[in-house]
Amino acid sequence: MYPSRSADGLVVVGYDGSAASQRALVWAAAVSRDLGDELRIIHAVELDLLPGRRSHALRPLSPSLEMVAETMVGGPSTWPGKPLARSRVRAVHAFGGPAGELVDASMTADLVVLGTRGRGRARSALIGSVSSAVAARAYCPVVVLHDLAHPARGARRDVAVPGPGCEVVCAVTPAADIAHEGRVERLVSAAAGVAVGCAAPLRLVTVLPSTASGPSGRPGRPGRAGPRPVPYDTDGLVRCHSGLEVRSQTLLGDPVEALTRTSRDAGLLVIGAPHTGGVAAVLAGTPAYRIIHDATCPVMLVH
Repeated sequence: MYPSRSADGLVVVGYDGSAASQRALVWAAAVSRDLGDELRIIHAVELDLLPGRRSHALRPLSPSLEMVAETMVGGPSTWPGKPLARSRVRAVHAFGGPAGELVDASMTADLVVLGTRGRGRARSALIGSVSSAVAARAYCPVVVLHDLAHPARGARRDVAVPGPGCEVVCAVTPAADIAHEGRVERLVSAAAGVAVGCAAPLRLVTVLPSTASGPSGRPGRPGRAGPRPVPYDTDGLVRCHSGLEVRSQTLLGDPVEALTRTSRDAGLLVIGAPHTGGVAAVLAGTPAYRIIHDATCPVMLVH
């Protein structure tokens, strides 16, 4: 189980200059500011992949990591978000594999954020996906964002950040045993923590098979389900988080399709993290990896 958030929290974001990492940085900066957390920007380089020639020089980031951090605290820039306090931003160069460095950083972080280029599952499995490796192995919740170079029709192009007009969606399933009940509790707790800190509404979504019977006893159709008991104590959640706006919803259909569709404009979709990583899990189409690949909004994965 994750420890409770510290009084002085830490959000870690992986950055390599790509469009996906830039979106991740914008999201992480906005959320860390709302939560009052420190932001640590990590740029990792794998030394064992570099040629052995002494004359070889690393290609520097353009702009440099230090300049990126400077723009975020009010320096001359076109930074799209509000400035952060200089004391709350730290830039770190790490010499190791990005996945390993981010997993190591997750041991002391409250949240790890990274971007993904959105390759197909087969290609990601064959060349290795940093996002899938971190999602499976991290010690804290992980948020993954796509670069959206070719967004779907109707999808928003800006970086969706939780706030009063941008909800947090959390996938909730009925607890089958104590272990599952604990996982659901961690999911909702993580989602509520971000929603409260960012003053965003929280929507708990349960997806049932499209063959589930409706109130009349007839098989349901894909879409919205009839009235059903919510597999979570929403009243207790509101009592624990004063001012939190919570609503629940039950949908019918394939969980991946239903969740990605209903959260298209959300500031965050919170789901359970995969238990395993690697080629087999990615190629098998594990629901968590399918959602990472298909979702257009930021996705938080919680163990």
